[in-house]
Amino acid sequence: MSKPTIPSSLPKTASTARKAVVKAGAKAGKAAGRATRQASRGQSRPRAAHLGPERRRPMILDAAFGVFLEKGYEGASMEEIARRAGVSKPVVYSSFAGKDALFGELLRREEERILQAIATALPTELDEDDLEPLITEAVCAFLQAVVESPESFKVVFLGAGGSDANITRRVQRGRERQIDQISALAERWIERQGIPNAEEEGRLHGYLFVGMAENAARALVAEPDRWTPRQLAVHIATMIMSNYRAMPAQDRT
Repeated sequence: MSKPTIPSSLPKTASTARKAVVKAGAKAGKAAGRATRQASRGQSRPRAAHLGPERRRPMILDAAFGVFLEKGYEGASMEEIARRAGVSKPVVYSSFAGKDALFGELLRREEERILQAIATALPTELDEDDLEPLITEAVCAFLQAVVESPESFKVVFLGAGGSDANITRRVQRGRERQIDQISALAERWIERQGIPNAEEEGRLHGYLFVGMAENAARALVAEPDRWTPRQLAVHIATMIMSNYRAMPAQDRT
């Protein structure tokens, strides 16, 4: 009679059988542990929703606003801006080409924020002979915008946070646009009153108006509890118009 054969895949002794069982159990335990850890990681760390550059840009600009004011243009770094925005530096660069581009966009945003506040108060045409109420309302709207956002005024009109020549030119161009707009309005009004040299007078009043409004804003920022926007607006309008009230009628022709 022939002896039964033992399959080579089965252990030949009790000792080796026990070792095989233990080894198989260990492998199963490790596999189960890996599955549990992977499931746990999937539950505790959900993947964050992706925000594209357009959605991140306002958040980065808000962070940059404080950094530029505190450290100035030269002292501000993209790394610090990224840290305050809660993003990585590559994310900042994916939204803005560089620090100059970022500051330029910040300047544009803050400029629009302030100028929008006075756009409705400043008429495109002057239909009234008495300019004083219009001047008062326009200056008051501007000064109220300054009071509500003094940091924006520092950036846009004082150039705070930027020492780069390109930034300085950007601030100056914005100021010149305001002077041009006021000068054109003043020139048309002066011409209608029959006052000679309307172009020169209008241009001068453009500079005077913008300069007085900016200095009034500086006063409000420096001493916010001393005046109200309307008090200063009334003073400016009175000073601008006092020259024409004192002018004899024969000198207007």
